[in-house]
Amino acid sequence: MDRNEICDIEDRVARWLWVVKYTEIRRTKLCKWVSNFHTEQLECRIDGPDASFDKRGSYNIVCKVIFDKTGEVWAVRFPQLGKGLISDEKVMSEVAAIETVRKHTDIPMPEIIRWGSSEDNDLELGPFIISTWVDGISLGDVLALPDNDRMLRGDLSDSTIEPIWQQIARFMLQLSHIKFNHIGSCSATPQRPLTIKSNHILESGGVDISCPASTTFTSSIDYFKHIADHDLRQLHEQLNSVDDEEDARQKYINWTVIRQLIPRFVHLDNGPFKLICDDFGPFNMMVDNAEDLNIVAVLDWEWSYAGPQELFWSPPLWLLGQPPASWEDGHDDSRLSRYNKYLDIWIRVIQEEEQKVLDISTGDDHHVGRPSVLLQKQRQDGSMWFYH
Repeated sequence: MDRNEICDIEDRVARWLWVVKYTEIRRTKLCKWVSNFHTEQLECRIDGPDASFDKRGSYNIVCKVIFDKTGEVWAVRFPQLGKGLISDEKVMSEVAAIETVRKHTDIPMPEIIRWGSSEDNDLELGPFIISTWVDGISLGDVLALPDNDRMLRGDLSDSTIEPIWQQIARFMLQLSHIKFNHIGSCSATPQRPLTIKSNHILESGGVDISCPASTTFTSSIDYFKHIADHDLRQLHEQLNSVDDEEDARQKYINWTVIRQLIPRFVHLDNGPFKLICDDFGPFNMMVDNAEDLNIVAVLDWEWSYAGPQELFWSPPLWLLGQPPASWEDGHDDSRLSRYNKYLDIWIRVIQEEEQKVLDISTGDDHHVGRPSVLLQKQRQDGSMWFYH
């Protein structure tokens, strides 16, 4: 649906006010505050003269802090507080996801040194995560054109793509071993799943579709119906959700039909459930250099939760950088052709890597449960577009 421009402006103003406050604190108080978390309370300095040198993404700002005496380098990250962000809960869920991944996999990621909620932050900048700094370059910067809204370059060769996909496939296969008996956060005391979609609806549509914090699910069908209800609720409550009567009718029919079709697309209703990260992909990964392309860190595990297995093994949204739902021109087949080409590579890579990582018998009874088979099935029957 179209963005509610009033909510959009309010969110941008809230973020701008937070950045102004952060910029001043960065200049005056941040180093002393960070030093308090060092075991020896050593003095530190911030890399770069002002906030323009910090790394800024869609949701967070990260500054590089250096302890000259020991050579330690830390990353200090704050969520950019906008109008709708549930920041404390989001950071707590992310830390739980990171701890889970670190415990069960060897996926490279920074080590958390300290984290805290808003009430733990004397700077009044909201929750925070302090971690080790990882040197490298953004994989997204290597694969995409500058200012191209996360769309992968058209001149990438298969020989460039395949080694990257192989590394990511190994990560996915390791993550697939992590199992949950609920849909919700990865915390010891599970809470509701926080998703990019729910945050987007709140920020850009002004509709709070969140359920009570203690809500979890044990049925994929119930969860998918909950998601479909988000769209229906946004349709009903967002002030500019429709253009006219016909647009309203069509949107209502679309979401109602999708909700009714959900049971047809769920094959493992009661789990086990898998760790889903809505923002997982090349644009949140670091590599050692632009030639070797060895992934040295997977970053930003926010929007992680235990979710349906069908989502985990659906064809990745990030194969082209931009997810299919953002392809605005329905008459442009070039992106679909490229997506299908990369999907061919992805399925082949998964086939190769699953033999190495997963202990799967070659018997017919087990063959149908292989990730590569699930991917091919979703592609053949079209269910991949339902999950997208």
